[in-house]
Amino acid sequence: MSSITENQAAWIITEKTTMKVGPAPMVEPGEGEVLIEVAYAAVNPADWKIQDYAPFPLPYPFVFGTDVAGTITKVGGGVARFSIGQRVIAHCDSLLTQKPERSGYQRFTVCREILVAAVPDNIPLANAAVLPLSISTASTGLFKHLKIPFPTLDPKPTGKTILIWGGSSSCGASAIQLAVAGGVTVITTASPRNFDLVKSLGATQTFDHNSPTVGADILKVMKKGDLVFDCISSDTTQVTSAEIVHQLGGGKLAVLLSPNPSLYEDVEVAMGTFHFLNGLDPGLVDLDIGDAVWRNYIPAALAAGKFQAKPDPEVLEGGLDKVQDGIDMLRKGVSARKVVIEISKHA
Repeated sequence: MSSITENQAAWIITEKTTMKVGPAPMVEPGEGEVLIEVAYAAVNPADWKIQDYAPFPLPYPFVFGTDVAGTITKVGGGVARFSIGQRVIAHCDSLLTQKPERSGYQRFTVCREILVAAVPDNIPLANAAVLPLSISTASTGLFKHLKIPFPTLDPKPTGKTILIWGGSSSCGASAIQLAVAGGVTVITTASPRNFDLVKSLGATQTFDHNSPTVGADILKVMKKGDLVFDCISSDTTQVTSAEIVHQLGGGKLAVLLSPNPSLYEDVEVAMGTFHFLNGLDPGLVDLDIGDAVWRNYIPAALAAGKFQAKPDPEVLEGGLDKVQDGIDMLRKGVSARKVVIEISKHA
């Protein structure tokens, strides 16, 4: 842990502009919160999409960044499971609370302890930084919408199979592992070059997402009542995923991004985006999921080597000045890797 006492952030001053590094307030953690010195912050598609399109209002100037890994520097009231200097990952909730001090692209950020997990010494913080948003998003799709059992280190088989469309994506990699930990058999789609990756995460069968018969091939190994989570959620994948759910007898389809209207009356499409917090009321709304996943399963699974930090990071060194470069890189497209910014060499 460093002796830095002043905060800086990569600010987006007004909508649709590039990032500018400048001073940022140093905020004290409140009740149930921790202050984290950020070592690494991962880039997510939401960053470039909000920067390019400004799809909803934000209180500019603002700071982006959702995934961080670093060390605890202060703990707020009621926080007993973390100590100063502890290595952690955290999901920053600034896009929901609209508070820039709760964002990732800065030296210090305030996070809710229910969205923080300890990182064992054998996992580099650069690797761990790929996880937070993918854990929360995958958990929403799996446990809130599809209602599979909460993850444990010793899961009991449910007899169900789930298709994770896009298993080598960030969300897909976490969804595979969480579903397996919930006792569900996982099949997935990926490019052939990523088949070994998704199998190492727990998928039992893989299908080439570019195959013209991929939907029919998947249906041969699924049965009525099985589940589907589309972790890509393009127009094409949503159509194919909905068709699979329909052929399985209907039900709920979890998708990563904004859902398209279903072509089938028996298919309900539910957005899997992070839903532990309510953006209008910063109080927690799905405490049971946050408690089961973030407080209990993830720290234990990381320590036991039963949850992998995947996909691998593509690290950009150079501090906050590299945030815009990282966003630009992701905008162009990255496969089976996640862009991670080295925020501080001292954290």
